[in-house]
Amino acid sequence: MYCDIVRVVGIFLSIAAFIGIILNGALVYSFIRYNVLRSSPNIHVMFIAIIGLMASCSILPSTGTSSIYCRWLYRCFYGCSSSYLLCTVSLSRCYIIMRPFHTNKVTIENSVCISSVVVSISFVWSILPIIGWNEYTLEGTRTSCCINWYDQRLSYVSFTFFLFFVVYLIPLLILIAINTVTLIGLKRMRDKARHGMCTIFTAKRIEMEQRIVKNIVITTVGFTFSWTPYAGALFVLALCGKHYAIPPLATFMCDCFAKTSVIWVPLLYMSTSTEYQLRFFNHSRTSNRRRSEHGIDKIARKYGLIIDERNKL
Repeated sequence: MYCDIVRVVGIFLSIAAFIGIILNGALVYSFIRYNVLRSSPNIHVMFIAIIGLMASCSILPSTGTSSIYCRWLYRCFYGCSSSYLLCTVSLSRCYIIMRPFHTNKVTIENSVCISSVVVSISFVWSILPIIGWNEYTLEGTRTSCCINWYDQRLSYVSFTFFLFFVVYLIPLLILIAINTVTLIGLKRMRDKARHGMCTIFTAKRIEMEQRIVKNIVITTVGFTFSWTPYAGALFVLALCGKHYAIPPLATFMCDCFAKTSVIWVPLLYMSTSTEYQLRFFNHSRTSNRRRSEHGIDKIARKYGLIIDERNKL
């Protein structure tokens, strides 16, 4: 019975891996294909999509297949950089809105450098258990990889609290503070524009900025909603020890739900980004029109309605 539940979850994780590859792959392709999508804030989103694509090709399939076999089949390694990248997205947009005369400093090159540094820092956090601060082990169900939060030795507990505060809680507080400041700044600009006062942004630009910030907030809420149950379980286990009555299956389910954030982030961005939807719609409409024109041309040539230039000669 225990393995039956784990196998069902493994099947869903395997499906989630396939969906994550499609969604994140489509998002990465769109950023590469269309120059208009490669704005400074979108560069950070592109890095999130790249990390999500890598996770969809590695973490989700490994956990899914191991759950189907009801035993871990691979070597342990873990990492999380999306929370930091979401912070950079929010910081970039907040800087543009609060310091509109310095937007020339928010360039694509700077965004690439900042995102690369953020990913590098996250990689350092990931290798710390390998070099001796805590260690990688298996979840209670023995089908997924995690850090050892069951051990009550000081070095183990300290690293668990370090991850909880540095990787989850602090980025969450930063996201709440930055997005709150950004929304307040936009509200003030909108009120000034409504009363006819001169602002650096036009009413149309303010509306566009509000839409972008709304997309960031929704994406952040989705990511937080995915990771909060797992972060809470880790905190309780680290604080109370392995004897606290949290069933292994419950922590396993929280872990799997957190890993599915590689789906929610690109899905929320695609569904809420007007710019992305417009570009995708225009591309699809152009492709369909070209296929239709090509088909009509072939039919016309087949029945002699269009004379080939070579026949004229």
